[in-house]
Amino acid sequence: MSTADRRRIRRRILSWVPITVVAVICAGFVVAANVMQDSWWSAPEPTAAADQHSAKGMSVFTGTGIDYLTRDGYMKVELRDASESARSLGLDSDGSRTFEPIVPINAIMLGADGVIDLDLVRSVTVVSEDDRVAAVELLTDNDGAWTAAYAEVADVTSEWGFTPDDLDALRDDLTARSRSADGMPYRAALAEREYHGARVSAEIAVDPAVSQVTARFVVKPL
Repeated sequence: MSTADRRRIRRRILSWVPITVVAVICAGFVVAANVMQDSWWSAPEPTAAADQHSAKGMSVFTGTGIDYLTRDGYMKVELRDASESARSLGLDSDGSRTFEPIVPINAIMLGADGVIDLDLVRSVTVVSEDDRVAAVELLTDNDGAWTAAYAEVADVTSEWGFTPDDLDALRDDLTARSRSADGMPYRAALAEREYHGARVSAEIAVDPAVSQVTARFVVKPL
């Protein structure tokens, strides 16, 4: 069936919807809008409540904390010797927590010697060990071609101190793996290095069967 045929069928179906049903739907939108007006989500500049950030202003990974950082658009994690305990951030002493904000966010990690940041993050995993944050794993979306993911990784990691030779080796590795994958998933990575008082690395994973390409960035304390 062609796209035009599907559109004609959809228009025919929609023409059968009674006007009363449309009225009910519209009324539902009005009620939802009124509810949202009373929600802090609709505030132009939300202010974090006591349970939505840590004592040092870092993100917490409880339900309310994730709600706030999603609305604010920024996740902040300290990866220094004096950082707060994992439990004070809503994490287990040993474990991991993954969340996917409803809209992409900016991730800010505070290393011992500076700030590491990444925007348009669509999935976050925070790993904890011995009641400390041990790693922050960040995923971004791409358009289904590893070349697009490579361009993003190259742009980000060149600022993190990876050299043109490092990036050329990553591209060559991806090219070789894509030719031999035979439709199976494959991946290639940049080795870990130090940047701004933290350890950083990146990986590109490709699943040809579902046209999925993921760029994964990992930041760890020293």
